[in-house]
Amino acid sequence: MGMVRAGRHTLGRRAPGKAAHEPACRGTGRGPRWLAYRLAAALVLLALCGVWGGTAGARHSAAAAPNAAYTINDPDAFIYVPANAAARQPLQVLVALHGMGNTGPVFCHDLLAEAGRNGWVVLAPTFTYGDNMTPGGVLRDDTTFLPRLATMLDTLPARIGYQTRPKVLLYGHSRGGQEVHRFATFYPDRVLGAAVFAAGTYTLPLRSMQVDGQARPLPFPFGVSDIKTYDGHEFDAAAFARIPFWIGVGGLDDNAKDAPRAWDPYVGATRLERARRYARALQQQGLHASLSVYPTAGHGITPAMREDALAFLEGVAQRDTPPAAPLRTGPLGGDLAAALPADAAPRER
Repeated sequence: MGMVRAGRHTLGRRAPGKAAHEPACRGTGRGPRWLAYRLAAALVLLALCGVWGGTAGARHSAAAAPNAAYTINDPDAFIYVPANAAARQPLQVLVALHGMGNTGPVFCHDLLAEAGRNGWVVLAPTFTYGDNMTPGGVLRDDTTFLPRLATMLDTLPARIGYQTRPKVLLYGHSRGGQEVHRFATFYPDRVLGAAVFAAGTYTLPLRSMQVDGQARPLPFPFGVSDIKTYDGHEFDAAAFARIPFWIGVGGLDDNAKDAPRAWDPYVGATRLERARRYARALQQQGLHASLSVYPTAGHGITPAMREDALAFLEGVAQRDTPPAAPLRTGPLGGDLAAALPADAAPRER
């Protein structure tokens, strides 16, 4: 205790019995008061550096954040927002829909680089599909998921903080291909263009068709005769006719066991045949629909398929108003075998 009292009482003056030239604190050449001043100055300097550094860092972060691309990975959907989104408003949205057993984030991964170059927002929902081999199962799923997708698009601007364009681009494979072309059927005024890969079933834009010499009504999910029951309004054939379609399928995707039989009378037995017949049905109804068959491809999406589909969608997005052919109506035969114009023939890759 004596040493503490001595230290406290002798701060800044000689202790009794000490020579005038002997420092009170050995080894420093300075008194305790000098050390205290120096420590205080160091603390003030550190504090100022922290404030200045933190302020500069905050300014840098605030300036950089709006310019950087970012993603939102929620349980219901994966969302990609491109760089410089604020300056690109309103933003074009690309909806990417996966097939059975896949997820939104995995399915859209290979699309993000192109989306970034084009300044597109990517919305990739994850849907848990049920029975896709019966008309009842397809109807239950699609009358659930299609309105859900419409709601996602309605809330997307608030979710990302940027304005979006009113019409979207659609990109879907297999079961997701079914979803995107049916979204276009339900909500044609919200679709700018659609790329459909190897769907197992199709909904024809028809209320009826001739099968085995008789006119058959085509209720959903085969056709659109009763679509008002599910979305509250009649099928808008004029709006649907303004949507350009690109349809891609592998030449080896021809196993009839992979597709449900209930659609056979209307679009054939395999994914390959169904893609051809759906494309022809669209063309006969006056739509701009192209079909690309990839002879050595199976059911997956090859790099060539993806490249062609994205090139198609990019071209659609760059046009202010996609071209619309005159709408033609009339009964179609069960084999959809009407001759096509020479420039409408399927393209082999």
